[in-house]
Formats: sequence, C-alpha cells, structure tokens
Amino acid sequence: MAKSTAAVHRTIVVVDVEGFGAWQRTNHHQLAVRRGLYSCLQTSFDRAGIPWESCETEDRGDGVFVLAPPEVPKSLFVESLPTRVVDALAEHNHLHGPEARIRLRLAVHAGEINYDDHGVTAASVNLTFRLANSSELRAALAGSRGILALITSNWFFDEVVRHSITARPETYRNVTVSVKETVTSAWIALPDNPYSDIAGPVGQPSPAAGAEHRVLPVPRHLPASTAHYTGRLADIAKLDSLLVEPGAGGPGETSIFLIVGAAGMGKTALAVHWAHAVRSRFTDGDIYIDLHGYDPVVPTPLEQILERVLRALGVATRSMPADLEGQTALYRSLLADRRVLIVLDNAATPEQVRPLLPGSATCRVLITSRHRMSGLVAREGAARLTLDPLHPAEAYSLLEQIVGEDRVAAEGAAAAEITRACAYLPLALRIAAERVAAHPRLTLAELARQLSGERDRLDLLAADDDESTAVRVVFSWSYRALPPAVSHVFRLLGLHSGPDLSIPAAAALTNLTVEHTRRNLDALASVHLVEEVDHNRYRLHDLLRLYAAERAGEDETEAGRGDAKLRLLTWYLHSADAADRQLAPRRRHAPLGEPPAGCRPLTFETQGRAWQWCEAERLNLVAATRQASAESHLDIAWQLPTALWGYFTLRTPWVDWIIAYRIGLAAAEQQANRSGYAWLLAGLGIAYRNLRRYDDAIDSFERALDIWRELGDRYAEAWTLGSLSITLWELERFTDALACSQEALTLFRAVDSPYGESVALHCFGDACRGLGRYAEAIDYLQQALHLRRRSGDPGGESQILKSLGDTYRDLDELDKAEEHYRQALEMWREVGDRWSEARSLTSIGDIAKILGHIDTAVECWRQALAICEELGAPQTAEIHARLKHAAT
Repeated sequence: MAKSTAAVHRTIVVVDVEGFGAWQRTNHHQLAVRRGLYSCLQTSFDRAGIPWESCETEDRGDGVFVLAPPEVPKSLFVESLPTRVVDALAEHNHLHGPEARIRLRLAVHAGEINYDDHGVTAASVNLTFRLANSSELRAALAGSRGILALITSNWFFDEVVRHSITARPETYRNVTVSVKETVTSAWIALPDNPYSDIAGPVGQPSPAAGAEHRVLPVPRHLPASTAHYTGRLADIAKLDSLLVEPGAGGPGETSIFLIVGAAGMGKTALAVHWAHAVRSRFTDGDIYIDLHGYDPVVPTPLEQILERVLRALGVATRSMPADLEGQTALYRSLLADRRVLIVLDNAATPEQVRPLLPGSATCRVLITSRHRMSGLVAREGAARLTLDPLHPAEAYSLLEQIVGEDRVAAEGAAAAEITRACAYLPLALRIAAERVAAHPRLTLAELARQLSGERDRLDLLAADDDESTAVRVVFSWSYRALPPAVSHVFRLLGLHSGPDLSIPAAAALTNLTVEHTRRNLDALASVHLVEEVDHNRYRLHDLLRLYAAERAGEDETEAGRGDAKLRLLTWYLHSADAADRQLAPRRRHAPLGEPPAGCRPLTFETQGRAWQWCEAERLNLVAATRQASAESHLDIAWQLPTALWGYFTLRTPWVDWIIAYRIGLAAAEQQANRSGYAWLLAGLGIAYRNLRRYDDAIDSFERALDIWRELGDRYAEAWTLGSLSITLWELERFTDALACSQEALTLFRAVDSPYGESVALHCFGDACRGLGRYAEAIDYLQQALHLRRRSGDPGGESQILKSLGDTYRDLDELDKAEEHYRQALEMWREVGDRWSEARSLTSIGDIAKILGHIDTAVECWRQALAICEELGAPQTAEIHARLKHAAT
C-alpha cells in the first residue's frame, strides 16, 4: 500500500469473499475468484466515480483493503458503489461455474489514518476489519438471496447514509457487533435483496430477518450479450411493452412474449440483448433456459430442467420434488409475487414451455422459437413478435462493426453484395464477417465471389427458401475453407449428444491427443463454428450441430462414425468409473476391461477432483447414458449409471439419478443381465429412500434381494439388506430394521468382509438406539468403530462417532455426546466432508443450547449454516429455525 506523509481522514473499505477457502474451491478456482474480485472492484469503483487507480489497496488473500482519496465524496460509497458491485459480480458469476462464483461482504467506515514504517495503523482501520469479519454480517449474507451484504459503522450511517435518499436508509438494519474486544453498533444493508421487502422500519434490529425469509435467492442466469449488436429498434420497442405494470396496459396486456422466426434470424441475440438492458427492473433475478428444442438428439427432459432451476432458487435437496407436477407447483409457488425475468430459448412446442410458465403476473417470460406457437397465443394470451431479416442498412452496419468501417467503405458495392448473399440474416452475416475480419488480406470482393460460387454449388436446395439457403451457404463456405484435420473434428462434434464438450472428451471422440484437439477446437472457435463457453469447454449452435452431423453422415464412413461414438461413450464410462473409485472406494466396482484404442479416460488423484468432474459433466453423462441405449451399446447404458453411484449419493440430483437408472434398468433387462439389473434396483431404492418415497424404496430393495438370492451373491445381498435396514429405521420400524441388520451382519461375516461387518454393526447399533436399548447400541457401535478403524476409513469412522454421540445425548450424558461429536467434527474436517462437518456443528450447538451456552450454540449453528448455504444442504432450513428461535 502506498504511503502518505501525513495523517488524513479517509473513507475505508474492506471486502471479503464468502467461503473463499471452501473445500470445493481448488487452487484453480481460487485464482479465478481473485481475478474476478479485482476485476469487479476496479470496474465498480470506476463506474461509481471512485477512481480505482487513485485508491490505495492492500491484498488480503480472500479480500481487499482499500483507502479512497480524501477528495472522493463519501456518499458515493453507499449511493452508487453497491449497485455497481452487484452488477459486476452478477456478470462474473454468470460466466463462471459454482466454485468460481463470488458473494461478497463489504464494510465501509471513515476516520483518521496514520502511517508508520510498516504501513497503516489506526483504530478506524481496525474497526472496519471487525465489521467485515463480524458474525452479524456473515449471517446477513448467508441468509440473503443476493450476492452482496454491506455494513457501515454507526458513525458513517449517521453522517452519510441517513441524509441520502439515494442510499435508501430505510433498507438498513441496526445490529450490535461483538468481535474480539470490539462491541459497537453498526448498520447492515442487502443491496440486491433489501430488508425493506421483508422486515420492519429502520431502527428495529432484525438479525434473523434474512434467515427467516430466505426463500428465493436472486439468480442471474443470462448469458453474455452478443457483441456488435445492431438494429432491431422497432422490435426492442415492442418488447419494452412487457414492462408495463399489471393492470396498467389495458385488456390486451400480457406477461408472455414470443419471438419467432426462421433459423439464424437472431432470435436469441435479440432476447438476450433486451434482457440485459432491462434486468435491473427485475429485482428478484433472471432465469435463462435453453430448451434445445431443435437439437438432433432428444431434448433435455423438463424434470431435469426444473430441477436445475429449483436448485438455483434455493430449494434444498430433501425438498426437491422428483416428478414434473410437483416441481412445477413448487416453481410457481416460489415465483409468486416476485419480479423475475424468464427467458426460454429454442422452444419447439407449447408443451415444452407450459410447465415453465410462472403463475405470477409480476414475472415476465420471453420465449424464442422457430414455430408460431399458436397454442400459447390462444390459450395463454402470449403476444407474438415475428422477426424478419435485418433491414439492408442494419445488415450493412453490422458488417461495418465487425469488419471495420474503413474496409467496408473502401468496397461498398462488395459489402452490399455480401449482405444480400447472406439474406440479411444476423447469424450468416456474423460468421462471414468474422472470417474476413480475421484475414486482413481477404478482400470483400473476394468474399462476395466465394459466397456467390457457394450458392451456385448449393442450388439443389429449395429455390424459394432464401433464408435456409443463406445460412447453408455460409456454413458450407466456412466448412470448405477449413484444413482437413479441422473439418474432420468439426464433423465428429455433430455426433456428440450432450449440451457441451470438454477438450478431453473431444479428444476421445476424434482419436487425437489433447493438445491436437485443443488446437483444432481453437481453430474452429476462431471462425465461430464452435463457441468456448467455459475453460476448456465448447458447444455448437444448434444449427451448426445439425450441419456438423449432416457432414459427418456424408463425409465419414458408417464404421468411422460408429467407432467415434463408441470411443466417446467408453471414455465417459471409464472416466466415471475412475471418479467413483475415489468417491466410493470400498464399493464393489464391475470390471470394465480395456478401453478401445484412442480412448484415454481420466484418472483422479483426489475425491475433490472426482466430484468436480462429475458435477461439470453431469448432463453429458446422462445424455451419454441415453445415447448408449439408443445406439444399442446396452452394456454401457447400464454400467454408466452404476458408475455414477458415488456421485449421485453425494450430490443427490434426484431427477438425473432416477432418469439414468431407469434407462440402465431397461438396458440391463434387454441384455438379460440380472446382476446389473439388481445393482440398479438397489441404487434406485436409495434414491427413493432419500426422497422419502419409502414404498418405492422398499419395493426396489426387495426385488433386488430376490435377484441376489437367486444368483447366490451373498455380498450384494448383505449390502442391500443394510440399505433396507436404514429405510426401515427412518420409518421408525426399529424391530424390522434390527432383523435386517442381523441378517446383513451374518452374511458379511460369512463372506469375510470386515468392512461390511462394520456397516451392519453400525445399522444394528442405530436400530438398538431407536428401541431404547442404549447399552446394546453403544456396544455394537463400539464394535463397528473398531472394525472401521482397521479398514482405514476416517469418513465412515466419523459416521459411527456421530451415532455414538447421538446415543449419549439420548442418555443425557452430554459431555460424552459432545466429545464424540467433536471427534467426528475433527475427522470430517480432515477428510473434507463439509456436509457432515455441518451436521456435527449442529449437534454441538444443540448440546450447548441444552447446557444454556446460547452464544456457543449460535456460533456453531452459524458456522454450520455457512457450510450448508455453500453446499445447498438439506438441513439449512432447520438451522435457520434454530437461529430464529435463539434470536427471539
């Protein structure tokens, strides 16, 4: 930090990233967070009128310490800066995966600053850091639907905030901050989830307000807006009519708008461009969903789409409905009376859209489709906007923006000919213009001649279908200009069934090294035939995917296409199996044999990396399961879901889990593979049990048991009995659970599986505890603990310690209960099991509450709550209730 020669009165800002050291964040993610943090701060400060370069800054690892120039008005820090920070963070979070997204705590104070040879020293600086690190601010952000929590000192609020209408002082809440030796009054605001929506008047402390009302986070899902957007002013004006308040627009008002038009007309670009322009009007967020209605593969099931949306809206795992009807009802309930903008892109039919329509008139829905969607107009009252090609002047302007005004002016006639050859379609124009912009020596006249020649070559297309012809002309021209190796990669990309593709997966598909694949994908991205959507991940526009698949059908042999698809499916299978061996190392894994030549599956050094890969590839893995079934690779179709068992049980994406397992069941049945069928039944039973569909769970387990007994597989039978025992225990059928545990224990001992024996003893002990037989419960749990320690499974050992703690708690031996909870907590922290860490913290807090140590209880619950918010864990609401009760 730069030094000053004299003490001055400065505005002090401290920012801190929520959960920077979370287990899910690898070094790569933390670097992305730090880069994003500094980019967001610089952008926000500059836009707020606070020159970043003039500020003195000091890096704090997971945060930044800022001293503003003395001449900067203090009001800017509460009037302009918070909204600028929210906007910058929302843009960053849209472009990054969950592990690299940022939620921020920001503290503001002002005071006299002193310097010495080591830097800054001042009581005002210490106070600002105390505010930023206060549990009150942490709880406010954890309980908020937004991405920023702001705290000011009492002095700053009294001198600055309360005198500014723009700062909205009515949205601040007074809190008492107690950190180390500091006890002071402060004021908290949630700029993108203001307290005024959910709490009482200023001056009434409401420490639990955010926790009590945390129903809907503020999602910001819009993709980045298209560069060089031009024209469509009349269409944008029509869309602006959507912003009319309910009841103000007369009898013809609507909350649903359709943008329809031919492929390549720029429907998505217009929708996203307009949505970005108005997103600030939708204070509760924006949701973007690509329905892939025109993809060559089966569109993503609506259950999968709604599950992702509901998770983004803060729905906890155990509250997630598994059926479409339940999901739709919950979705509409969450959006009731909220101001949310919903963009449904690439819809093919009204049936694909209707479950995603909110019931609230305060929301707005924007739908793009190639079809007229007359059913939505007639039944839902949707307004329809039909896009025509760009006006010639707009097309010419777009060419100028991409190629450069000077080059276009120098060859005006050729530029006009290019716009005509592209039929004034934005997609065709962009691809053609980007190519000539990337090749300064390529004249516009030469480009016009090439396009004209290509149109002649494609005259077999319908002569009156000028729009389709134009898009095909540009695709074909770009494709034919590719080097042979690059065009080969482009063709094979059309064979992939998932929404996007990583470089290693593309390498398996194309039978190339990762480095060669990267170079080829970069070459395709440079001419806009693929789009890089994240680090090392690419996707194709749906029209380009269709074109690539068509070219593969024409220019690749049937054997070559089959080999490529098999390599990719096998790569997904073996990589998933490698991940599962990290996530569930003691589970039985089916031998898969050697992958085919050219298929180099991934390996994973840690559980964290395995989990991250599964999370990134989840939709592709389910799509690969479906594709394997469709291509009659039945062994892959049932083996791939079973290889995802560890991930599914940890992450619990119910819809994907059930869909994949049902596909696998059908494949195993068709292949007459009884063992595979039983493993899938057992896994499906666990999904049903976690969803509390206990009848379905018991039915699945009992059908699996029949097969295991028929096959004589006593080991698998024992594991399934253990799963059934847990189900019966959750139903409080403790006697039945005890009988299942006893049978599982006998079988595990018969097959000499000490690890399995420890699992059965654990179930046995829990069943005894349910029956009130505490001495027996402790005995069996101690036996289970001894065996588990011999197997070297600290995670499983911690689970047994937690059960022992529960037993001692039931016996009112609270010291012993807390001792076991703390042992489990320490081990879970060592193995990085954040969800179980939160469970232990919750139990320790419960013990502290019973003993009357309310401060300790609240601190434990707040730590647990922070973890649960990071993970979307199911006990979040229960911890909120504990904190609310403690506050009152």
